[in-house]
Amino acid sequence: MLTELYHRISYLLGRRRFEDDLDDEVRFHLETRAEELAAKGMPASKARAQARREFGSTARMQEETRGAWQFHWAEDLIADLRYAVRGIRRNPGFAVTAITCLALGIGANTTIFSVASAALFSRPSVRDPQSLRAIRIGGMSHAPMEHYRFLRDAGVFNGLAGENEEMQANWRSGDTTVRLYTVQVTGNFFEVTGTPLAMGRGIQPDDRDTAVVSWRFWRQRLAADPDVLGRKLVLDGRPFTVIGVLPQRHRTLLGRGFAPELYVPVSSDSAMVSLYARIAPGMTQTVAISRLKAACAELDRLSPPRRGKRADNLRIGEVEGVGRLLGEPGILPVAAFFAMLMVVVTLVLLIACANVASLLLARASSRSQELAIRLSIGAGKGRVVRQLLAESLLLGLCGAAAGVALNLFLGSLLANVELPLPIPVRIETQPDWRLLAYAAAIAIGSSLVAGLAPAFQGARAGLAATLKRDERQVAGAAWSLRNLLVAGQLAVSIVLLAGGTIFLRNLSEASTANPGFDLDHTLWASARLVPEAYTAPEKLASFSDTALTAIRASAGVDNAALVRIVPMNDEVDIGAPVRTDSQPSPVTVTWYQNEVSPGYFRTLSISLVAGREFQPSDRNAAIVNENFARRLFGGANPIGRTFESEPTGSLVVVGVAKNSSYLSFSDRAALAVYIPYGQPKLPGQHPSELNFLVRAAGTPESIAASVRSALDRLDPTAAIQVRSMRSSLTFALLPSQAGALVLGSVGLLGLGLASVGLYGVLLYTVSRRIREIGLRVALGASPAEILKLVVRQSLGLVGAGLLAGTALSILAVRPLAMFLIPNVSPTDPLNFVAVGAVLCVVALLATVAPAIRALRVDPLTALRHE
Repeated sequence: MLTELYHRISYLLGRRRFEDDLDDEVRFHLETRAEELAAKGMPASKARAQARREFGSTARMQEETRGAWQFHWAEDLIADLRYAVRGIRRNPGFAVTAITCLALGIGANTTIFSVASAALFSRPSVRDPQSLRAIRIGGMSHAPMEHYRFLRDAGVFNGLAGENEEMQANWRSGDTTVRLYTVQVTGNFFEVTGTPLAMGRGIQPDDRDTAVVSWRFWRQRLAADPDVLGRKLVLDGRPFTVIGVLPQRHRTLLGRGFAPELYVPVSSDSAMVSLYARIAPGMTQTVAISRLKAACAELDRLSPPRRGKRADNLRIGEVEGVGRLLGEPGILPVAAFFAMLMVVVTLVLLIACANVASLLLARASSRSQELAIRLSIGAGKGRVVRQLLAESLLLGLCGAAAGVALNLFLGSLLANVELPLPIPVRIETQPDWRLLAYAAAIAIGSSLVAGLAPAFQGARAGLAATLKRDERQVAGAAWSLRNLLVAGQLAVSIVLLAGGTIFLRNLSEASTANPGFDLDHTLWASARLVPEAYTAPEKLASFSDTALTAIRASAGVDNAALVRIVPMNDEVDIGAPVRTDSQPSPVTVTWYQNEVSPGYFRTLSISLVAGREFQPSDRNAAIVNENFARRLFGGANPIGRTFESEPTGSLVVVGVAKNSSYLSFSDRAALAVYIPYGQPKLPGQHPSELNFLVRAAGTPESIAASVRSALDRLDPTAAIQVRSMRSSLTFALLPSQAGALVLGSVGLLGLGLASVGLYGVLLYTVSRRIREIGLRVALGASPAEILKLVVRQSLGLVGAGLLAGTALSILAVRPLAMFLIPNVSPTDPLNFVAVGAVLCVVALLATVAPAIRALRVDPLTALRHE
C-alpha cells in the first residue's frame, strides 16, 4: 500500500516524466511487434499497421495505465479548477464582484478570529512553553518571596521563577514624571522562562537597579536610541541601568495583550510574586502535584499559615492554549465577548455567501443550455454538480486570500490602537498556522454554503425543456431562490444594524446623561507617590493634607476632596451580612464602598437628603445613599443609627446622599456606603495612590495647569495625571463605544453587501424581462407602469426582509439590556424605525440603476428577435 501511494504521489509530482516513459514504452512495443512481422516477410507498412491493430487503442491503453497511477479525485479537481479559471476569465465582472463580497466577509471574520486568538490563546514569548507551568499554592494567585525561595531551593522543578505584574514606577524624564507599568521579576526569571531579547541581556540573580525595556518604550520614549544599553532611567527616584530590549512582538506570560513598559528586579522581600515552573522531561501532572504538595506540607510545618493550608488548593496549569483558559479566573466574560463578535461577523459572512450564491444562481441560469448539453452527451448530474462546486471553491479560495490580506492590513491598524483600560493592553496579531487553517476552513465552508444550491439547481434542469427554450424568457415565479436569499440578507442586516443603533443611541445618551454628580466643572488629578518614600502613615497623611490645601488655594478652584475610588472608573463592591441597631438578625446585602474626605459631596454637587457631610474629626462614621438607607432602615430616619458588618465594623450614619452612578450609568439602583478618608484602605488600593477631585469655578481645563503645578512643587518624583471628569468616562463608555463601533460598522457592511444583492437581483430580472418590457411598451404601457414593475419587486423584497429582520431583532437585542443605561430600551420602536429608514434609503439607491435600464428599453430592439 505504501509503495502504491509512493508511485501515485510520484506521478502527481512528475507527470511529464511519466508521460514520456509511457510514450516510449508504447512505441517500443509497437516497433518490436512490427519488426517481428517484417522478419516473417510482411512489408514494413503492413507490419506497422498490423502491430497497431493487435495492440489496440493506444489512447485507451494510456488512459487505463494512467488510472493505475492517478488520484482520480485530484485529477478531476485540477481539471475542474482549470476549467473554472477559464470560465471566470471570460466573465471578470462576475469574478470581481463575488471575490470582493467573500473577501469582505472572510476578512472581517479572520480579523476577529486573529484578535480573539491573540487575546485568549497567545503563545508567550518563552522557550518551550509546553514545559512551563503556572503554579498556585493555597488557592492564591501570588505567593510571598519567602515561599518562592523555599520552593525554588526544594528542587521540586527544574527551575522556579516569579513575577509581579501589578507594579508601577515613576519615571522622571526631563521636567516631568510619567507613570510606567512594570513587571518585577526574580533574578532567574529570564533564565528559567527563556524569554528572548532583541538587544542586551536579561535580569540576572545578582542584578540590582537594572531594567529591561519593551520595544515600544524603546522606540517611542527613548527615540530608538542605538546606544540604549547602559543608559540610566530614574525610576521612583533611583537610577536604573537599561541592560536589555525585548523583541517587537513580545508576548507576556499573563497574556490578554498585557504590554508593560519595563521589567525590573523584585525590590523587596515582602513582595508577592506569581510562580512559574519548568518541569522535567517526562514529569506527569500527577507526579508534579504530589511533589509540590509534599513541599508545601513541609512549608506549612516550618511556617504555619494563619488560615488554611498551603498544601490545599494547589494548581499546576499550562501557560498556553486551551489548557490555560480552563483554570484561569475571569476568563469567561472575555471569552463570551469574543464569542459574540464571532457570531456577528459570521452573520456578515453568511450575507456575503448569499450574495455569491445569488450570483452563481444567475450564472447557472444563463448557462442552462450549456449544462443541458453536457447532461445530454453523457455527463452525470454528480459530475455537473462537482464542476459547479469547483467554480465556487475557486471563488472561495480567492476570497480567502484577499480576506487574509485584508486581515493583515486591519491587524496592523489595531496594533496601534491604545485601549482606554486601566492597564496597557495592545493586541498584536500575526499570521500563523491557526489563521491559515481557519481561513482554509472558511474558504471551503463558504464555497459549500454559496455553491451547493446553485450547483444542484443547475444540474436539475430538464434536458428537453432547456434545449428547446431560448435564453431570454419572460419573468418566472415571483419568489425564486435568489429573491429568498436577498430577503434573508436584508433581514440579517437589520438585526446587525439594530444592535449597532442601540449601542450608538446608548453612547449618545450616556455622553450627555447626568450620572448624579457634576461632570462639567470637575477635574480629576491623580498622583502616584514613590511608595518607599511614604512608608510612614504620618508622612503620607501630611502630604495628602498639604496637597489638598495647595489645590484649594489654586486660582479658579472652588473646592477639592480626596477620594479612594473615582466614580465611573473603578469599584469595590462588598457583599456581607449586615446588622443594624434595630434589627439584630443579619441581612445579606451587596454595596459599593468608598473612602472620601470632607468636601467630597460639595465638590461633586451630590445632594444630601438628610444629615451632614464628613468632618475632619469623624471616626467610624458613614454616609449612605438612599438605596442603602431604604434597604436597611426602611422608612425610618437613618441619621444616628448604626450598622455593623465584618468588613466595615460598627459605623454610625451621619448623612444620606442622593443616588448616583458608581461604575456605570446603569447602576443607579446600587447600594453605596461612604466612610471617612484615612480609615483602613480598600482592597486592591495602595495608600500612595492619591486621587483628588477638584471643582472649578469655570471649566476644568482652565485649572488643570495650576493643579498640576501645585502637586509637582510638593513632590517632583510623583507621577501626576490631570483630566476632566467627563473625559475620564472613557472606561465607563467602553462597552457602548465597542458595541456601536463593531455592530454599527459590521451592520453597515452587511447592509452594503445586501444592497449589492438587491441590485443584482433587480438588474438580472430586468435583463431577463427585456422582451416582456418591450412588448408592454409596444402595447402602450407608460413609463410609470414600467417603473412600477421594478419598484414593486424591490418593495416586496425590502418588505419581506424588513418584517423578518424586525421580528428577529426584537428577540436578538433583548440580552443587550444589561449594557444600556436605564432610559434606553433595546426594544424601543424608534430604533427599528431608524433602521427601517436606513434600509429603505439603501434599497432606493439599489433600485435606481435597474429602474433606469427598464425605462430605456427600446421596444423595436427588444422585439426584433421575436
